[in-house]
Amino acid sequence: MKKIFTAILSLAALSLAANVQVLAPTGAEFAPDAPNMVHSLVRASVSETGNTPVNDEAEIQLRTNVMAMGSSFVVVCEQLKGGTIVGSGKQKAGSINDLDVAIDVAVKSALANSTENASAAPAPASDTYASTAPRSVEPEADANDNFAHKRPTRNYKSIGVGAALWHNYDYRDESCKDAEKPRDCHAENDVDKDWDKAFVFHFARIFEVVPQAAITIEYNTNMSFSGDWQWFNVLLLGGRFFPSTGVMTPYVGAGAGLGLELDAHYNTGDEAFAFGLAAGAEVGVIFFRNSSAQLEVGLAWDALWDGFDSFDRHFGAISAHIAVNY
Repeated sequence: MKKIFTAILSLAALSLAANVQVLAPTGAEFAPDAPNMVHSLVRASVSETGNTPVNDEAEIQLRTNVMAMGSSFVVVCEQLKGGTIVGSGKQKAGSINDLDVAIDVAVKSALANSTENASAAPAPASDTYASTAPRSVEPEADANDNFAHKRPTRNYKSIGVGAALWHNYDYRDESCKDAEKPRDCHAENDVDKDWDKAFVFHFARIFEVVPQAAITIEYNTNMSFSGDWQWFNVLLLGGRFFPSTGVMTPYVGAGAGLGLELDAHYNTGDEAFAFGLAAGAEVGVIFFRNSSAQLEVGLAWDALWDGFDSFDRHFGAISAHIAVNY
C-alpha cells in the first residue's frame, strides 16, 4: 500500500512539472567562461525544482541577471509568462565562491509560485526576495546589443609610494656667446643633463570596464632633494590591459596628458619652470585581484616636454611603486 501511495505522489509531481526556457544570463562578465557557468548553474537549479530546463521556446521563461558590486554579486531571476513577470527572486553573494548558492536560491524563489499556478494570485513577498506580483515588462533586449546591456564597472582608488630615478636635459645659455668672458658665463649658467634619485607618490583611479581592460587616470609626482631641488608631476589618462583574470594578474598600460616641472638646477625662470605634454608607460602585477582591496607593484616611465611646440627639452623619470587599490 505504501509503495502504491508513493507512486501516486510521484505521478502527481510529474504532472505539475513544466518546460522552462532558460534564457542566456546577462551581466555575467566577470570571467571569460562566466556566462556558460551561470547558465549551467541555473539549469541545474531549475531541474531541482522538478521542472525541465530547455533551450527552445517555452511558455515559461526564466531570465537571470548577475550584477557585480565591488567583490560581491547580486543575482536576480525572473519567471516570465506571456511577457509578464509572474515570479522573481533576488540573492546576494558575498564573494564568487558563494555565487552558486545565490543562483540556486534566486532560481527556486522565482519558480516558487509553481508554473501551473502562475495565473493565480501571486505569493506574498518575503523579507529576502523581491515581490512576485505580476507587472508588465519591455521585450527582452538583444544580448548582443552592447548599448542595451552595459556591464557595471569595478572602480578602485590607488595610493602608493616608491623610488624614482629622474633626469633633466642639457642647457647652454646662448646669451653667453657675446659675453666678455664666455667661459665664466657658461660655467655659471649652463646645466649638464643630470640623473637624481627621487621619491615618487602614486595616485590613480582605475575603472575596470571588462575583466581584461581598464581605463586609468594616474598622477605621479617625483621630488628630489639630492643636490638641487626638483619637482616633477604628470597627470595621465590612459588604460591597462590584463592578459589574465586570476588572483595574481600582470598588466601593461600607457597614457598621455599634461606635466609640470619645477627645477632648481637652472638659473633662469624659463628653464626652471616647465609645463607641457606628457606621456607614460607602465608594467606591473596586481595581487588579490578578485578582492575589493588589492596590492599593486608597478614600474613606470614618465616623460614631460617643456612647451607644446618643441620636443627638444624634456624631463623623464623611471619609478617603482607599491600601492593599495581599494
